[in-house]
Amino acid sequence: MITGLTFQDIDQVVKLHKQELSGFLSELGESFLKKFYRQSLSIPELFTFTIAENEQILGFVTGTTTTKGLYRRIIFTDILGFIFIFVNYFITHPSKIMKAMQVFAYPGFVDDSPELLTIAIGKKRQKKGFGRKLFEKTVAEFKRRRVKSFKISAYTKLSANGFYKKMGCKLESSFMFLGEKMNYWVKDCPFSKKDSP
Repeated sequence: MITGLTFQDIDQVVKLHKQELSGFLSELGESFLKKFYRQSLSIPELFTFTIAENEQILGFVTGTTTTKGLYRRIIFTDILGFIFIFVNYFITHPSKIMKAMQVFAYPGFVDDSPELLTIAIGKKRQKKGFGRKLFEKTVAEFKRRRVKSFKISAYTKLSANGFYKKMGCKLESSFMFLGEKMNYWVKDCPFSKKDSP
């Protein structure tokens, strides 16, 4: 069953995020991810859906109607809490400060466009249609929000590129980010009156 993220889901979502999604957000640790997902519930532009069986979360997807200033908006919902997490992390990982600055310079954060930010399925549940269901739910949610198309970024080396192609996404462009090549995929989702909120 697919439902919107709740506070009760956050621990499972964080565990899945760390297991299945490499990258700087995972490196910041569980404390950061828990606060990130908790605070995301108060950001109207952001949405997260989970897919579960018997109360076990098998996967999740997060999207936003605008990436511009997204992390700033999340951090400012509890700036002191986030500063505490960042200070603790950078004291023990000073070499990561430059990487953090580069992450926050991600091209999408200055581009005011809708984006599918993350999608993850637990390893034992992959290739069983759960990713497709979450992707289709994302398309439906963007339509409901009157969004005509959205982007997805993925490192070129990842198998996720094949998944996005299979989902009907079109390769829009490629760019270098953190020393690696990334692809921007675009999914059209024209809406009709019945898709209105």
